[in-house]
Amino acid sequence: MSAFDIKNIYKSRVQTFQQKESDIKQKIIWLGVFRFVSFVLFCVGIVITVKDFSWIKIGISIAWVTVFVGLVALHATQNQKLKLVQRLIQINKLELKALRYDFTAFNNGEQFTHREHAYAYDLDLFGEGSLFQYLNRAFTQAGRTFLANRLLNPLLDKQKIEHTQQAVQELSVKIDWRQYLQATGMLVQISPDDNQKINVWINEPEYFIHKWYYKLIVWIFPVLTILSLFLLMVGWMHYSVFAFLALCQLLFASIIMRRTNKEQRIITEEAAILKNYHQLIQIIEDSSFHSFELNQLKKQFYVNHNKQSASTILKKLTRIIDAFDSRLNLIVGLILNATLMWDLLSLMRLEAWKKQYGKNITQWINAIGQLDAYCCMADFTCKHPEFVFPEIVNHVVLETKELGHPLILPEKRVDNDFKINKAGQINIITGANMAGKSTFLRTIGVNLILAMTGMPVCAKQFNFSLVHLFSGMRTSDSLKENESYFYAELKRLKQIINELKSGKELFILLDEILKGTNSVDKAKGSWKYVEHLIRLNATGVIATHDLTLCELENKNPGKINNQCFEVEISGQEIFFDYKLRNGITKNMNASVLMQQMGIF
Repeated sequence: MSAFDIKNIYKSRVQTFQQKESDIKQKIIWLGVFRFVSFVLFCVGIVITVKDFSWIKIGISIAWVTVFVGLVALHATQNQKLKLVQRLIQINKLELKALRYDFTAFNNGEQFTHREHAYAYDLDLFGEGSLFQYLNRAFTQAGRTFLANRLLNPLLDKQKIEHTQQAVQELSVKIDWRQYLQATGMLVQISPDDNQKINVWINEPEYFIHKWYYKLIVWIFPVLTILSLFLLMVGWMHYSVFAFLALCQLLFASIIMRRTNKEQRIITEEAAILKNYHQLIQIIEDSSFHSFELNQLKKQFYVNHNKQSASTILKKLTRIIDAFDSRLNLIVGLILNATLMWDLLSLMRLEAWKKQYGKNITQWINAIGQLDAYCCMADFTCKHPEFVFPEIVNHVVLETKELGHPLILPEKRVDNDFKINKAGQINIITGANMAGKSTFLRTIGVNLILAMTGMPVCAKQFNFSLVHLFSGMRTSDSLKENESYFYAELKRLKQIINELKSGKELFILLDEILKGTNSVDKAKGSWKYVEHLIRLNATGVIATHDLTLCELENKNPGKINNQCFEVEISGQEIFFDYKLRNGITKNMNASVLMQQMGIF
């Protein structure tokens, strides 16, 4: 499948769903007409029956009101279908924009930005135009969090990466399923606060079910009251006994009313949230998967040794809540509380459910979030059939063919081959300004992250060893911490040394060491720093304008490898080809660029 095929698939889906939208709207119009007609006929039947009563007319009136109620329900169902189809149209239109690398409509993950992270800030993982924004299609906060955490903490286990690759590959071809889940998620609109509210409710300690006297009261009073009512009806007991018992129950209900009303308010909110999750869980439970990772996720929606499904358990909760809500009808609530100790019984049933199943809710939400994130990764895979799934190997640190940055338009992107044979090798890349050094460092970093999260990479071949990625490319001063630019840079460089001394196998990406000092000091300090990296058996890539660092290759054969991005200067014209070459750059272009910009 090519990128062109993907574009046609999205276009075709837009057209298909727009046709469905039109058909549903027509059905809704006709249902509205029939509903109005059936209601009018019901009203006419009532009027005629009042004037001239007969059982046949009563039957006809009942039939018309039944038709009216059925049409109301059907109308609501069609409206729900319409909303779902409209979301599907929106999803596919946004995907067409994303194919043009316009992904501004998606959450950019700014809340996950962490400048002190090993590489996130340097590699533009979050924020406008970031990798996260390009990947993110998550409809749940749990999904966005899982995706962000996976980018911030890539997998370092070969089996887990391969299991994720299989799951992502399986989901990538399930466009219908992924978009149906996404559209349903968009309709239920689960907010970040919802999960917090659920956690508060789950973690709130039970009050009634742990006290033996409440367990006694909730059974003894209803049994005695109903028994007295029966005896009253057969004439064996005075009504005062029944009245006394009923009043005792109503008095108790009034004593716990404050707690009951509070629980009612809370559970009403939770019920709405859990009903939304229930729809998503039902879709997942009804699905079949082949990959190990997806089946493991699906198992999380079953408890008690796979005997009960999450959807069944949530249905139990729904029934308890619906029964509890019957107290909101003043007359019904009065009768139920006078005879069955209804408020206490409902509270205890809720607490019993929470005690037995409450701990599973967080697990279900997290599992939905993880699947939500996998769907984001699968969408990325689907849109880039030319990308390859990397292979984890031991014989090289990194070996790539036609490696490119996934966020650069294909028509503008220049791909390069790149290789680091063994741990302890550092490639020093020189080149003129704007020749592509920094972009290439980000290209390596971003693709390594994709590889270790289980996604395909922008390359024709990508073999790598599992490593800890660490970068030093962007350093900024801090007024808040009273920290200069140079001091911030030194802290970053020291952090890399400390990580290496701790025994971690780092893959480092450094862009222009010691930018914050003068050229003489910079050259001397950079030289000593790289020598220290060599002694610590560091692996990675260093981009620099300092050509003296390239002399380290002769002094450390096999440890240092010089490469460059060259620029061609013809008079006042500058040409970049962005192709990586072996050796040291021969041309610099600062003065030509400054002259072209009219600086001098």
